[in-house]
Amino acid sequence: MNSGIEVSVVIPNYNCLPTLPRAIESIRMQDIPVEIIVVDDGSSDGSREWLAQQADIKLLMTERSGASQARNHGIEHCSNELIAFLDADDYWLENKLSQQLSLHQHNPELIFSFTDYMHMTEEGQPIIGCFDYWPRFHKQLSSGPVSVFPVFTPLLFAENVVGTSTVMVNKQALVEVGGFDAELKSASDWDLWLKMAEKGAVGVLSINLCHYISDRADAISRDHNKRLKAMKLILNKHRSTVSKHPTALLAGYLRWVTGKAEYNRLKKAYLISACQELAVLCLQPSKQRMKAAGRDILNILS
Repeated sequence: MNSGIEVSVVIPNYNCLPTLPRAIESIRMQDIPVEIIVVDDGSSDGSREWLAQQADIKLLMTERSGASQARNHGIEHCSNELIAFLDADDYWLENKLSQQLSLHQHNPELIFSFTDYMHMTEEGQPIIGCFDYWPRFHKQLSSGPVSVFPVFTPLLFAENVVGTSTVMVNKQALVEVGGFDAELKSASDWDLWLKMAEKGAVGVLSINLCHYISDRADAISRDHNKRLKAMKLILNKHRSTVSKHPTALLAGYLRWVTGKAEYNRLKKAYLISACQELAVLCLQPSKQRMKAAGRDILNILS
């Protein structure tokens, strides 16, 4: 282990030169020393040349293996037992790592931890905080900034609240579960956190310590369908672990139906999306679902 360094940071990068320096600078501004590992996955935009000039970065290179495999490659080269992840188009806020490291030091049983984060537009405008978007999960948090969950899998199965760019994880446990599943076309991060949560306690910091750049509009429809297919595979893969928690089991699959409704709405198939929203509304009433179904019905009538 490097002297004085307790955390390794892994960043997968593919043609993110416009945002990569901001991500790297957000690591440098943390108040603890870190090992920075960037896995460039075949960039052609000058990223590799820029990275090669950064003396404090360990640069690894792959060729279009995908973000999951790139992260796995980075994990293999981490010198520390605690690993944090950051995507090249996201960035951390001040003291993110020190607060999370303190959480792990006071709770050595933690398998991993994560924090709240803010969804941002590409123009830098805030959209909504992650935990605010998931009110069911929000209700389970303690009144203070720190929550520790000895059993976290049911909550995570019901709502994918973990932002990969906020995670700090135990390397040994990460290796034991096989890292990210590179065969999954989407949502491999959610699958990994579910595998990790089965191994022990999970810590949460209810503080916005990261800014997450939301998907570009032109990629939403394509990525949405791919993510839905992966989501169904992951739900089926992990459902046995939450079989004793029927409420969480139902919530997970209803979230998939909601995702189907959102995808059909993008395709302007409002009748189908309205039926799906109403089905979810009957089983899991909420103002959010009621409003979504109402908008679909208005679109049908217009």
